[in-house]
Amino acid sequence: MKRFALGLALLGLVALGAPATAIIGTVDDVPAASLLLPYFEVDLNSPTGITTLFSINNASASAAVAHVTIWSDLSVPVIDFDVYLTGYDVQTINLRDIIVSGILPRTADDGADPADTISPQGPFSQDINFPGASGPCVAPYVNPVITGNFLTYVQRALTGLGAAPATGSGSRCYGVPYGDGIARGYVTIDSVTQCSLLFPGDVGYFEGGIPDFRNILWGDYFYVEPGQNFAQGETLVHLEADAQFFVPGDYTFYGRYVGFTGIDGREPLASSFASRYVNGGAFDGGTEFIVWRDTKQAQNDFACAAFPPSPFPLNETQVMAFDEAEDATELCYIFGGGVISPPSDPEDPTCFPWEAGRYAMEGDLASPYDFGWLYMNLNFFNAAAPEVGAQAWVTTVMKAEGRYAVGFDAIPLDNAYSNPQNVLIGGGL
Repeated sequence: MKRFALGLALLGLVALGAPATAIIGTVDDVPAASLLLPYFEVDLNSPTGITTLFSINNASASAAVAHVTIWSDLSVPVIDFDVYLTGYDVQTINLRDIIVSGILPRTADDGADPADTISPQGPFSQDINFPGASGPCVAPYVNPVITGNFLTYVQRALTGLGAAPATGSGSRCYGVPYGDGIARGYVTIDSVTQCSLLFPGDVGYFEGGIPDFRNILWGDYFYVEPGQNFAQGETLVHLEADAQFFVPGDYTFYGRYVGFTGIDGREPLASSFASRYVNGGAFDGGTEFIVWRDTKQAQNDFACAAFPPSPFPLNETQVMAFDEAEDATELCYIFGGGVISPPSDPEDPTCFPWEAGRYAMEGDLASPYDFGWLYMNLNFFNAAAPEVGAQAWVTTVMKAEGRYAVGFDAIPLDNAYSNPQNVLIGGGL
């Protein structure tokens, strides 16, 4: 009888714990249809070097499939796979396992795992035979390992080296060639209606109805550097969806892949941000900014000799540093006041040139101040979408060398859907 009463009480808690909702166009930490890991790093040469972990969580009792795409730091899709989630399920993924060892997450729906040895079903969780599991998703479910030439392709693509594409044609490039053996890029995760090995930019992904509009996914991510005694974490960027909200011409998160028709239904991110920075006191390791940007056009692999491909390096409208006495210095701006990319003058600095990257306040941005805050208007002109503001995301990391580190999201000052105009501090340049 006590067990029965306890079960009713737990069931009541589950029923009350329905996913939260929020206003479309205001990016906040509520369950969403898509998630963004804005930047990752994985050291391919050292097991104590940096790696990136992230989790995918299902906020619903209903089963779900999350479609994961790993992109280079210049926004070229490199590899994708599906993760099956029972109701209220969670999957934690270490990108070192995938990029270094070639081990993809092993999950299975009810039809492939009737004994629940791979993806267990909880007492309040749905476990079904998900559409597509017997079709193009056989490989991710049954043999979640990549080896040989394909693993080499993934590693070289994400470190900016020439790599033969998955199609087997000649060597091409995908990212920035830092030459330090660290894989870089970003990750998107979409709730989908069926299994697929299509990239979000492929014809038939959104048009074929593969992504769904259930706002049920949530997650977080961590940068872990065992050799430096550092770890930082944040929530993933949560992108809510609404099948009816957006109309053709609206800017959406995947707008550049769907001709700005709005059929992806994912809310866009902000164009302008504010965030604190420190370099001294307890945080003697300084401040870094993790920046993800949208080029407003689909990116493809490119001839290595053509690095950087258009429209890189990305420019910005205005980046201004303030100290704690309200003194201000423009760090990066458009030469002559225009809004163009790439810059019109070789001497015109670009603060955040790539689609995804990590930038040091004290080095890359060269601020004259040790303490203050940074204003970042990251809009730029691209003829592919001249009338909309370029979406972006910024996370701030503050370090104390060999002691501890903290990470937190910058404050969005607008969003690309509702405020596409460029707003310059001081009324212009």
